[in-house]
Amino acid sequence: MSTLQRRVVTLASGTMISRVSGLLRTLVLAYVLGFTPLADGFNLANTIPNSLYDLVIGGVIGATFLSVFVQRITLDGERKAWRSISSVVTLALLVLAVATLLTWIFAPYIVDAMTAFNHLDPHRDVVVLQNQREVATTFLRWFAPQVFLYGILSLSGVLLQIRNKFGAVSYAPIVNNVVAIAVLIWFHIAVPSPTVTSVLGTRELTLLALGTTVGILAQFFVLVPSLTTSRLGRVRFRLDMRDEAVRAVLRLGGWTILVVIVNQVALYFVLALAFGVGGSGPVSAYTYGWAFMQMPFAVVVASVLQAVNTDLIALFTSDDRHGYRERLMDALRTSLTIVMPIAALMVILAQPTVALLLNHGDGSVKLEAGVVLAVLATGLPGYTVFQVIIRGLQAQQRGLDIFGLYAFQNLGTVILAATMGRHSLGALISAISISYTLAAVAGLGVMHSRQTSVGAVFLEPHFRRLLLASVASALTAAVAHSFMGSTNGLGLAVRTGIATATGLVTFLFFFRHALRKSDFRALVRGKV
Repeated sequence: MSTLQRRVVTLASGTMISRVSGLLRTLVLAYVLGFTPLADGFNLANTIPNSLYDLVIGGVIGATFLSVFVQRITLDGERKAWRSISSVVTLALLVLAVATLLTWIFAPYIVDAMTAFNHLDPHRDVVVLQNQREVATTFLRWFAPQVFLYGILSLSGVLLQIRNKFGAVSYAPIVNNVVAIAVLIWFHIAVPSPTVTSVLGTRELTLLALGTTVGILAQFFVLVPSLTTSRLGRVRFRLDMRDEAVRAVLRLGGWTILVVIVNQVALYFVLALAFGVGGSGPVSAYTYGWAFMQMPFAVVVASVLQAVNTDLIALFTSDDRHGYRERLMDALRTSLTIVMPIAALMVILAQPTVALLLNHGDGSVKLEAGVVLAVLATGLPGYTVFQVIIRGLQAQQRGLDIFGLYAFQNLGTVILAATMGRHSLGALISAISISYTLAAVAGLGVMHSRQTSVGAVFLEPHFRRLLLASVASALTAAVAHSFMGSTNGLGLAVRTGIATATGLVTFLFFFRHALRKSDFRALVRGKV
């Protein structure tokens, strides 16, 4: 087994278990809070720390720290490099601390901004809306420390990745999910039928919020043993703004901050419009649908990209352009091979899947979360291509190119959402899928202009077979699902299971020739 294969297997297995536990957490959350104003208040407040963390420094950490750290170790050696790394880490911790404090202070104003479009639903009860805002503010104040904790987790992940340690980072979220599930179950026992009015100002609401944040703290403690055994003892509290690594991060981070700003503007616009559309928990429907769509990407694509990231940086830094291009193409090929058939089945089976997992097995009505999942699934291949290209450009430290692509994608989302999505959640979410697909095409053009074209992947026989097999899989799954009429409980589960199995068998039948090809066998063995 090759080194890369071991990395991917470790990452994918850990991420798979983490994502399954995260899915279970989502199911428990939906069962406990449902698609209600309380659920929307929780999910809205729980999204904000992630957004603010990305806006303040999270995007910079993900986009620049690893590249700069590996470059400094390669060029300067361990001793000098760790002095530079210490300065960067110290600066990051200070920024995170200030951002956390400001989030707590301005929590009411942040919530008001996120619910500014409530007038789109004229039937919304004013008292319920006000209570919902107060509940969301309470959640957000207890969630504010998450901004700092997310930063600590990201910094820890980067430092461990330098040492090629991936296991703890991929498994640590399991602890967070277990704690969160336990807190949700306790809350359900304490408050069986919660509403924003009944829980406002109660001890149970406070403990639910606090327990959610404690789960993230527990996730960090899981990383401590790996951190202490990874020769990271040279990291010190040291701030030198003139350090070369700090200057590199600030230089690259300038473009990254602009990227994050346009990302967060688009996210704000989507969430605010979703909240304003009204209906039965639109923000929660979006949150749950996005979480389900992310499963295949997070388990496979993110694992592949994390495993090859250090290699991409090293290959490009050492001017091995051919090796860099081949590694990136293999990552793209592997990612699409997994994502495309799953996306095709998601489009067809989104409604029954959501009914079984989030609506107590009742598929007799059309669910907004099912609409969200189906629409997002149509854009999953484009999203995957876009993210692979972004990772390739990060290895090249092409900050302007990355900003341009994200600006194009987010501007497309905002324009399409504003024109199509003011009164329909499905139309609103379609703006995201369309914009990511267009941005993926634009990204291929950017890579071509940088003499590192990866578009040849889409001209290969492998991709044509993959596309044919995925379409055939979706069609046969749709036919199999239509032959049965069960819409509830066990009957719906059997109906969905048969349709899924039929689709998978069809995919394997049409794709069987590719499975015999030596190049594909090399991919699954990790020889990329």
